[in-house]
Amino acid sequence: MGDEDILRRPIGWWLKEADARLDAALDSSLSGHGVDRRGWQVLATLARSSSPRAAVVASLAPFDEPAVVEDVIDELERRGWVEEASGALRLTPAGAREQAALAPVVERVRHQVAAALPEDDYLTLVRLLARLVAGLPQPPR
Repeated sequence: MGDEDILRRPIGWWLKEADARLDAALDSSLSGHGVDRRGWQVLATLARSSSPRAAVVASLAPFDEPAVVEDVIDELERRGWVEEASGALRLTPAGAREQAALAPVVERVRHQVAAALPEDDYLTLVRLLARLVAGLPQPPR
């Protein structure tokens, strides 16, 4: 695809399409494990440290509405992968095993991205996106 073809679509289209394809790649890879990208994000967040529910919901606000994240947390609690104790969410032993089993699945998707964008290009893209974000006003949340 030449530059002229690429520039026929605005940057917003490319950003949304890239996000949709990342979501689809992760969801496809995770589907056999009964969890989607949001479920993975909750598990990965709690694998780093226990956190109050509100903090987990806030940390995932850029990805989905609070009600969606709340539903994901509720589902993970029903499965026995997440529990709330002393005002904080944490992984149960079963949740920690699931998160550990899913980590290589997610890593394979990350390798797909790395193959599409060699290291220097990846860093350049992230720097450019960071500059774009810094140059635009933050949306209300």
